[in-house]
Amino acid sequence: MDNYVVGIDIGGTKLATVVADDSCKIVNKVRKPTLADKGPEYAIQLLFDMVYQTIEEASLKLETIRAIGVSCGGPLDTKTGVVYSPPNLPGWDAFPLKERLESEFKVPTMIENDANACALAEYRFGGGRGYNVVLYMTMSTGIGGGIVVNGQIFHGANDSAGEVGHQILLPDGPQCGCGKRGCLEALCSGPAIARRAKEAVQNESNSIILALADGKLDAVKSEHVLEAARQDDSLAQKLIDETAYYMGWGIANVVNMLNPDIVLLGTIAIAAGDLLLNPIRHTVSSFAMARPAEAVKIMPAQLGDSLGDLAAIALVV
Repeated sequence: MDNYVVGIDIGGTKLATVVADDSCKIVNKVRKPTLADKGPEYAIQLLFDMVYQTIEEASLKLETIRAIGVSCGGPLDTKTGVVYSPPNLPGWDAFPLKERLESEFKVPTMIENDANACALAEYRFGGGRGYNVVLYMTMSTGIGGGIVVNGQIFHGANDSAGEVGHQILLPDGPQCGCGKRGCLEALCSGPAIARRAKEAVQNESNSIILALADGKLDAVKSEHVLEAARQDDSLAQKLIDETAYYMGWGIANVVNMLNPDIVLLGTIAIAAGDLLLNPIRHTVSSFAMARPAEAVKIMPAQLGDSLGDLAAIALVV
């Protein structure tokens, strides 16, 4: 009998389930909105239905599923599979996710922080192949990180390793969602870039950023800043340069501590390409110590839209 695995990706806006064979070929997937405000009980029942649907549409039986891998926003405990109040999942307070899934499907289940799972997927299938020490950094709604050393996720003492977005660069800087001030995330995440753009555009009549947002200040997003910078908008370019400076500073700190072979940047960095990556590389080269700076590569993540699917699968294949 062939063996298959199920992958589950839990996000604040989207739930996804996939089934794949042992060669990591995805044979079916299902996507549905999380509707996070309905709480964890709604989400877990929806996930049960989605897993059954994913297996049935692939013309498989539950008996052929040997494991389930789950990629979910933290904080969480990988040993117990308990999820502790992720910011984008209200009501998930000490929610026993692993226990609920194993009780329903009678299949061994592994729960992992989404950034860690993405790091492992990039190590196995993407830009991290062939390297021993890989740091993956998300750059989207927040800035998270995952560290893979010789094929193993580095979890730290209590599953808190990799929180690269919460290193403090400006002690009196903007408020971060974690409660501190001046974190890398509060300076360089998508919402942070948008916030800085909204503040700056009100004093710059020549910028096209606002026009790209249909003239609505509240609608300004990081995507508008990137597009304006591509069109040689001076204010947008300044915002991109500031973002690259802070990102490079934060990455340099981690490079000095971890001495990674490669740093893979996702989401906004992929969309921006060399517009953001080249100045980040320059700052890392300037701020990091010479030997780790010489060793590290700063590259875009490679798995693109398939990253979430492969992240969950990578945990159990």
